[in-house]
Amino acid sequence: MIESLALEQPKPDGVVRARGARSKRLSPAPVFAVTSGKGGVGKTNVVANLATALARQKKHVMTIDADLGLANLDLFLGVTPAYTLADFFAGRASLDQVVVANRDGILLLPGASGSQEITSLSGDQKRALLTELDLLTEDLDLVLVDTGSGISDVVTYFTSAAQEIVVVVTPEFASIADAYALIKVLASVHGRKHFAILANNVADEAQARRLFDTMSGTVLRFLNASLDFLGWIPRDPQLLVAMAQARTVVTEAPQALSSRAFYALAEQFIRMAGRTRAKGNLQFFLRRMLAAEAIS
Repeated sequence: MIESLALEQPKPDGVVRARGARSKRLSPAPVFAVTSGKGGVGKTNVVANLATALARQKKHVMTIDADLGLANLDLFLGVTPAYTLADFFAGRASLDQVVVANRDGILLLPGASGSQEITSLSGDQKRALLTELDLLTEDLDLVLVDTGSGISDVVTYFTSAAQEIVVVVTPEFASIADAYALIKVLASVHGRKHFAILANNVADEAQARRLFDTMSGTVLRFLNASLDFLGWIPRDPQLLVAMAQARTVVTEAPQALSSRAFYALAEQFIRMAGRTRAKGNLQFFLRRMLAAEAIS
């Protein structure tokens, strides 16, 4: 996958679309939840690099930092939000005021960092979020939700509502075990039966495939759910340098192996988005969230 990707990548045009200048789409954007069973597997870094690669291929992307108490996606996207979701839920700002665009035109709905007040959401807060979110996502190509890790109510709330669920897993045993635990909850409690697996920080494709085969057989046997192999991100020193500086490797080292992998992953997401539009869209996401609220 990485080797077949052309080295020359599209460059951003530097134009940030003004909020309010929206064009109606025939079908609203599909929503992808990027999640993990364990923290520290690089999930937020994946979302930031993927969004950047998508934006540089002329896709209009919104990212939602749904790690509500420990949010840091804004750092990787290079923005300093004036408001966060904590301000929205406290009535200090509208959702339109909370959304911020970075230099690549990626829209970010930032969560709050170091705030316990929104680590769990009330029914009224969930409904308020859904109402305004529906108005903000009319002209997008994709919505990427960076969830928290683990199996908390907020994580499963955002994850189970998305059309597509991408689980980021590393080769460490704890990561694989916790990813299985998350999939078990989503399958048995929330009725989700299909998941995409992204192997992160692996030595090569062979290791990524072994990781996937280990998980796939166990999930199919015990949970009656299916997994798709979405792709893999290599263990790359240039990626580690970019992460240490809270930057995206796609921006800092566009020719790095990991950057090429993220561009290949972006192509995968574009194809998935095309298929997803045929079976659901943002309204599906919103309806599932409301349904989840009704039974909670």
